[in-house]
Amino acid sequence: MKKHPVIFYGWIIVATSLIVKALAYSARYSFSVIFPSLLEEFHWPRDATAGMLSVHLLFYGLVSPVAGGLVDRIGPRKTMAFGTMLLSLGMFLSRWGSEPWHFYLSFGVLSGAGLCLMGSVPITAVLRNWFERKRGLAFSLVHCGVGGSFATYPAIAFLINRTGWRNTFVVEALIITAVVLPLIAFVMRYHPREKGLVRDGVVEAGDPSPASVNETLRITNGAWAAVDWTLSKAARTSRFWLLCLMTFSVWGIAQHIMVAHHVAFAIDAGYSKLYASSVISLFGIMFALGSLAAIISDRIGREPTFTIGAAIGIAGILVLMLIKDTSHPWMLYCYAISLGFGLGMISPTITASLTDIFQGPMVGSVIGFVWFSFAMGGTIGPWLGGWIFEFTGNYMPAFILSAALLAVACAAIWLAAPRNVRLVPGRVKNRQNR
Repeated sequence: MKKHPVIFYGWIIVATSLIVKALAYSARYSFSVIFPSLLEEFHWPRDATAGMLSVHLLFYGLVSPVAGGLVDRIGPRKTMAFGTMLLSLGMFLSRWGSEPWHFYLSFGVLSGAGLCLMGSVPITAVLRNWFERKRGLAFSLVHCGVGGSFATYPAIAFLINRTGWRNTFVVEALIITAVVLPLIAFVMRYHPREKGLVRDGVVEAGDPSPASVNETLRITNGAWAAVDWTLSKAARTSRFWLLCLMTFSVWGIAQHIMVAHHVAFAIDAGYSKLYASSVISLFGIMFALGSLAAIISDRIGREPTFTIGAAIGIAGILVLMLIKDTSHPWMLYCYAISLGFGLGMISPTITASLTDIFQGPMVGSVIGFVWFSFAMGGTIGPWLGGWIFEFTGNYMPAFILSAALLAVACAAIWLAAPRNVRLVPGRVKNRQNR
């Protein structure tokens, strides 16, 4: 029998995925800081300008089912490398944008499609092969990368002040290409078999190591767990559509109304761009901490963890709605901390729930369609936030909608009930001890 490696290679993939997500998704979320600069220079309506992010998310979503299928067929490295080149090309070409349609094509179509091919869809497909017992922890760590992308706000604001928004696009493209492509080429592996391993660090399938998982104890619905899920099979179940509703509501509309417009809202309230970007960058730090806190989903369950995160996030939005001017700066801090932490808890919990419910060798297309649902919400969110502002003169209705959709998604995860398919490891131990 082979000796166990000092560090299970799956954790190296987790670390790589974290870095990839931090850099790749900073290309998307830096738009929140670039957005006010575009408004200042071109004086376009907010809905048309925010529509650039909507187009980005639209094409992210349209490519999602394709991305999942490509990972199943040609593997993650080729898929992610091609996506990296598309993303970088789109960011680079945005440097010459002077009309809205220029950005719709470069930042929207090219960068949106590229980010999908290198981002969460292939990474989720890879990690579900590498982890079972510690799946919640793995996804929590990887989602810290999304928090890292928000934390780049001050750096983006600094670059804009020093070099302008055009050169900021170029710098981002160069960094992504230089760092991400080598990581994908030399580190990413689709399945533990490529390293002589199986899930969670067991060297051989028959190894009695404590790291192995008794999958039989986890399963609470044997008939469901026995299915090798494909997109056509999953689409005939209510659980699939409830997961789609969750991602559409939270990651799509609610999150992207907030992240597209919260810096602009703070500037409208009287804060400077650099100050607002610096404070709201706490959103990213707290998102990362919330993602780490989400490891409790492996102990208390996916549904309770999601509920806690949703409640904290809603509280943050309500505080933001109370801001009228700069006289109470603690409110901006409170918003960034609360919404960031809450969404951080929610995000890996959704991913872990999806992989608890649907498994099988061709599940990549299922994952891709759930991300497509998120992207359809994301297509609506940034534009809708801008349209509401143009129509009403303020963001209050948009923020109320975001809070309401967090509550809708909370109801959806309880109805999807991942606990009724597979217990989390903490629940298995509780059942064994009775």
